[in-house]
Amino acid sequence: MAKKQGNKPEVVYEYIETLSQELYKRFGDNPTTKDVLGHLVERGMVEKKRLRNYMMIADFDKNLKHNDGNRTVTFIDLSIKYDVSVSQAQNIVYRDRIKSKMSSNISVA
Repeated sequence: MAKKQGNKPEVVYEYIETLSQELYKRFGDNPTTKDVLGHLVERGMVEKKRLRNYMMIADFDKNLKHNDGNRTVTFIDLSIKYDVSVSQAQNIVYRDRIKSKMSSNISVA
């Protein structure tokens, strides 16, 4: 099976420029991080599952400390909060964490 390729750098830069123009029209010179993220979510550029998965990974890291390193309890907490099974929570944390690396989103020549 062929490995999925990331976006070409020129496409990424064009996207950034287009987004920058949209944000300037909507928020002026200095949009906040919350403005940018809210805009991306509203426009559907952030998939619902990706948003949920990102938050699950962030909550996992935070809750793992709170639960004294107990992964089982942490996964149970996530499954309750996000209404998924424990095994789904585990798959999301272990498999989606890799997707946050630049190399899996932008191809390098």
